[in-house]
Amino acid sequence: MISGTTWMREILWQLYNNGEVSERKVFERVPLLERAFDIKGQPGVRTLPSPRLISSHLTYDVIPKGEGCKYIYIARNPKDVAVSYYEFMKAFGPSGGYNGPWEFFARIFAEGKGR
Repeated sequence: MISGTTWMREILWQLYNNGEVSERKVFERVPLLERAFDIKGQPGVRTLPSPRLISSHLTYDVIPKGEGCKYIYIARNPKDVAVSYYEFMKAFGPSGGYNGPWEFFARIFAEGKGR
């Protein structure tokens, strides 16, 4: 589950772009490494302008390493993640999200069955 990376993407992008506000979605400006492939299926991150800002959900032990790369690790309180995920899923409603009480959602989340 994505948790906390969207804000970090926006903050870093603005830092590298003198506080500019963009109409483009942050997911386009700071792509997710796991989805950043070109038409031939090769990593398309090399085509991004330098300095490259790339997000990932890979763990540090498997993330590609590069000389001069900097990494930021984000960790959130699981309670905060649960509330955020609950609100996110409610937004989709009964057609594709979650439409039940918080107490049930919290229980299945804590049991790791919330996928």
